[in-house]
Amino acid sequence: MIKHTLYTVVAFATLAFAVTSHAKDYSTDYEPITVAAGSVGGSWFVGATALLDLFDDNIDGLSYSVSPGGGVGNPHAVQQGEAQMAIAYTTNLHAAAEGHEPYGEPLEDLRAVMNMNITSVMHTFALQQTGLEELSDIADQEYGISIDTGTRGTGGEQAASRVLEAHGASYDNLRSWGGQITHSEYREALDRLRDGHIEAFMNDDVVGHPLFVDVTVSRDLNLLGFTPEVVDELQSSFGYTPSIIPENTYEGQDSEVLTVGQQQALFVHKDMPDDLVMAMLELVFENKERLETVHSSFENLDLESAANDLSVPLHPGAELYYKEAGVL
Repeated sequence: MIKHTLYTVVAFATLAFAVTSHAKDYSTDYEPITVAAGSVGGSWFVGATALLDLFDDNIDGLSYSVSPGGGVGNPHAVQQGEAQMAIAYTTNLHAAAEGHEPYGEPLEDLRAVMNMNITSVMHTFALQQTGLEELSDIADQEYGISIDTGTRGTGGEQAASRVLEAHGASYDNLRSWGGQITHSEYREALDRLRDGHIEAFMNDDVVGHPLFVDVTVSRDLNLLGFTPEVVDELQSSFGYTPSIIPENTYEGQDSEVLTVGQQQALFVHKDMPDDLVMAMLELVFENKERLETVHSSFENLDLESAANDLSVPLHPGAELYYKEAGVL
């Protein structure tokens, strides 16, 4: 366990553990932190806000803001110094570290803090009146569907486009059949689906997300499943994992639905001070119950696996924390 008597000789941008009677356990003079999350209303934005509220309550001098972002763009934001902390999928971090599309060159300044052990799975909701029951039906019928796949530059939108293409319904194909693809934040897109202004919504998030539950209660929808062949293709090509949405997760869903998922990770710029990262991790794992009250996905946080499968190098502060905790 990290002790509150840790000191540093670095003069700038470091965190010192408080040894006085100050109401907060830690203090920092590090620069204001911008956290790149996800779409407003999505679990990333809610989760990032919960984490930073926890840090703010316990770290004196911490200044932060949470901004919308996405799994694809967030590694760029941290690399370029537009954000100091972010959430992304491990699939995005792997591509960023290797310089694969859409990054072009390796992003070398990214450092992992923790695998959040939260899997976002792809959800495809379509109005029942479309008659669509599986994703393969779109291409089989050359159905010109009006669909929103989420904000451009997010890991969910990227995954949605890959899924559609793998099922023979690429964006270009949809347009050629008279369809329309739009890109909106969750709340806006789901409101449009509820009102019948679009026929389908497709993006990924945790199973049972409140916004998904709400829209299925207020509108008759079908949850479209994948073909096993497409699941295998997406796993081998991009690293997505096979996932199941259990039956009765949503109103009107009377059978389990095959889909794919990807795990979420918290990462920072390499220049974030070691002891600030250590303090954040200590706060996370000592306040897990508090985080769970904000979003149920925090129930999945697991110290034993937090340092695993992160795709980019561990931040030195995180590495030291996990070693002292006996899990690395």
